[in-house]
Amino acid sequence: MSDPRSRPKPLDGIKVVDCTRVLSGPICSRMLSDLGADVIKIEAPESDILRSTPPLVGGFGSMFAQYNVGKRNVSIDLKHEGGPALLAELAASADVLVENFRPGVLARLGLAPELLHAANPGLVLCSISGWGQDGPWAGRPAYAPMVQAEAGTLAMGGRLRKGRMRGETMQHADLYAGMMACQAVLAALFHRARTGAGQHLDISMAEALLYVNEHASAEIAGYDGSEGFRTWTFETFTLADGRAVHVMGQPELVFPMLAAAIPIPGALEDPRFMTSEARLENLDELVHVLETAMLEIADAPALEKLLVGTPAVVVPVRSTRELAESEWARHRGVVTEVGPGLMVPTAPWRAQDLDIGAQTRQVAKRGEHNREVLAEWLDKDAIACAELEALGVLEFSEEEPPTLEEAPRKAFRDSGPPQ
Repeated sequence: MSDPRSRPKPLDGIKVVDCTRVLSGPICSRMLSDLGADVIKIEAPESDILRSTPPLVGGFGSMFAQYNVGKRNVSIDLKHEGGPALLAELAASADVLVENFRPGVLARLGLAPELLHAANPGLVLCSISGWGQDGPWAGRPAYAPMVQAEAGTLAMGGRLRKGRMRGETMQHADLYAGMMACQAVLAALFHRARTGAGQHLDISMAEALLYVNEHASAEIAGYDGSEGFRTWTFETFTLADGRAVHVMGQPELVFPMLAAAIPIPGALEDPRFMTSEARLENLDELVHVLETAMLEIADAPALEKLLVGTPAVVVPVRSTRELAESEWARHRGVVTEVGPGLMVPTAPWRAQDLDIGAQTRQVAKRGEHNREVLAEWLDKDAIACAELEALGVLEFSEEEPPTLEEAPRKAFRDSGPPQ
C-alpha cells in the first residue's frame, strides 16, 4: 500500500463553504473535509456554542473539536451590512455550500438559493433543517431531542422496554441528518460532473431519523417494533470482578444454552423455564437466576472458557475509552490526536489508493484563516482584508473558547443557524 501522503484525495479541489454549527451540519462538512475537500467554516462572532460546551480538552470543547477538525475558519458577522455580501462572494467561488439556518434565513440575508445559483449555476447548496424547507412545520424550532420526541423514537423506546421514556445519550436526529446530507452532496457533485448543473438539497432531521428507524414500517403498520429482531430485550450481567457482559439474543431463547454451559444446576428441569412460553411468563425470575449465576463467574476469560463449543455469544461491555485504547484500535488507527490530550475519531473509511482523513490535525480558532482564505479564494490583498476587519465584517478571536456564561442563548437566536 502506498504512502498516504502521496495518494490523491477523493474530493481534492472541491471547495466547501460551511455555514453550520452544533452537530447536523458540522458532521456533514467534516466528512467532506475528510474526503479531501477544502472546507471553510463560517463562524459568527458569537461563536459556535460547541466551542464552549464542556468538557474542554486541550483548550477546546471536545465535541467542537471532533466535528470541526481539519477545517479552516473564517469569522464573518452576517448581521453586519457587508457580511452577507462577503459570504455571497465566497459562495460564488465555491462548489458546495452547506447551511443549517432555519428555513428562510438565507433569503432574509439576501442570499436566497435562486440568487446564489444565478451567481454560481454549478453550486451544490445543501440545507439541513428540522422539518424541511417547506410545509406547515418548516419554521418550527428543531433540536435533536425535540425531533426524536416527535419522530416516534422516544415513545417506541419507552414502550418496547416497558419503562419510562428517557432521552437518548446521542443526538441521533442531528447525526443521521448530517451523514445523509453528505451523501446527498456527493450525489449532487456526481450529477454536476455529468450535467454541469448545481442543486438545492433539502435534508430534514425528522425524515432522516424516520429513514434509519429499522422498526418504522412495523410501527406504522401498528406493531410494537420488529417482533423478529428484539434487540432491546438483550440482557447485560455483571461478573464477579465487576465487569459487565452483554448477551446476544433474547433471554428466554438463550437461557437453555447458558444454563447448560455455566452450568446452573436444576434450571433446565425447573417448570418455570422448561419451555419458551414458560420462560416468557417468568422472565423476571429467569433474569434473576442468570444474574446470580453470572456473579459466581470470576471474569470474562472464565466465562468465555465455559461457553466454548456453544453458539452463545457474550461480549464484555467496554467504555469508549477502552475501545479506543484496544489493540484493535491501535492497529486500525481509529483515533487521531488533535491537541494535548485531545483525541478525535478518525474517518471510518479505508481505501487502497486514496488519502482519506482530516486535512490537518488542527482545530482552528475563530477567524484564524480570514486573510489566508480571502487571499486564496477571492484574491483579496491584506489592505482589503484590513478594511473588512476595521468595518467589523471580519473578526478574529485570540480567546479560545468564549465561556458559556457570555450570553449562551445567542447561539440559538433566529438569525443564526439553530440546528
